[in-house]
Amino acid sequence: MSALIWFNEDGLNPDHQMVRDYKDAPRIYVFDVGYLQKWKISKHRVQFIYESLLEIPGIEIYKGETVPVLRELIEAYKPSEVLTTATPNHIIKGWQYEVQKYVDLVVYPEIYPVTDKSSPRRFSRYWKKHDKAWLTL
Repeated sequence: MSALIWFNEDGLNPDHQMVRDYKDAPRIYVFDVGYLQKWKISKHRVQFIYESLLEIPGIEIYKGETVPVLRELIEAYKPSEVLTTATPNHIIKGWQYEVQKYVDLVVYPEIYPVTDKSSPRRFSRYWKKHDKAWLTL
């Protein structure tokens, strides 16, 4: 059974169960600039998402409108199902609803396994240095 793993901004865990269940499945994320601009997603959040994506081995990052990009990828990969994670975000839920019109969509529950209380120092140090120039949309 072929699958495509679609990461959304609320499920960026590189060790998520869906990744373990489908080790060889392509992993994708779509930066939807229109969504980011419309909902005024801060550049700090975009930076966090991007750095989180870099932790996911083999991730393919695309830019464009989410559903049309996903439809193109579904046509290209021809998966029997698309795997993603649950989200409280109503926009992403709408995208999930649209995607399930074209392919079986399996929505895994999002699990927050982090028990480490340390701060993300790498991000903070980087941001202090590059705050004004990074990710102008």
